[in-house]
Order: sequence, then C-alpha cells, then structure tokens
Amino acid sequence: MKRETDFEFGRGSNDPVPILLVEDESDYAFLIQDCLRDPNAPYLLRVVESGEKAIAYLSGEGEFANRTEHPFPFLVLLDLKMPGTGGFGVLRWLLAHPEVKHKLTVIILSGAQSKKEIEVVYELGAQLFWAKSDTHSLRRELRRFRESWLRTN
Repeated sequence: MKRETDFEFGRGSNDPVPILLVEDESDYAFLIQDCLRDPNAPYLLRVVESGEKAIAYLSGEGEFANRTEHPFPFLVLLDLKMPGTGGFGVLRWLLAHPEVKHKLTVIILSGAQSKKEIEVVYELGAQLFWAKSDTHSLRRELRRFRESWLRTN
C-alpha cells in the first residue's frame, strides 16, 4: 500500500488544483467553496469537518487512502477552532511531519484574532491568517486569492 509520504502529486496544466478545506461549520464551507468557484482556475475541493480527519487525509489513511479519489492537496484551508483536534493540533502534527508539511501551503481561517494566537499560528508554520469574523472581508480575500494565486499556481 502506498503511503502519503511516498506520494508526489504531479499536476499537468489541465489538472485541477487539489485543496483541502478543514471546516466544521457548513455555512463557512459553502461560503469558501462559492468564493473559490472559477471555471478558469479549476480546483478540486475536499472538505473534512475535523482536525482528526484532516490528519487522516494528509496521511492518506483509512477512508482517504485512495489518492485518486483523495489527492494530496496543494493547499490546506484550516479552521483554527474546532471540537477535538483543532487547527493548532493539525499545525503541530504538520510540524512533526516535515515530509508532509513541505508539500503544502497552509492558510488559517479563524474567528479568533488574538495577537498571541496569530503569532503561534505563524510559529507553527502557517503561511497566512484570514479572519472569519468579517464575512465581507473574508469573501474579498478569497476572491482575491482565487484571482491571483489559484490562476498562477
């Protein structure tokens, strides 16, 4: 059986960009999917509702073992506050698994905005932090991201 750490996702020019969204609130998951929708920048969005499932997905274990159905993501959009293993737990897991972390871009989506939490997020290896508390700003950031980053990557 092929392990996730052995998997290299080769993306041709027409292959969709695989994105893993880790979000326990369905309203936010829908909002994010809606904002990223763009026929000129195809992506494959997989949604999991917990940190435990995110780790299983990234590890290619259990229900996520089939990498054709669950390709290794290029990007992880990670909610920080979830029941059980939250975003901090996923970030700590990634820090302990550099062979996985180095393949990813991680963007944190959170309603929490304390300076200390944001500092810890960056210390644990996240590349960006977006506040979910202001949905208007979040929509703007996601659309800007879709226009610039997804189309060029």
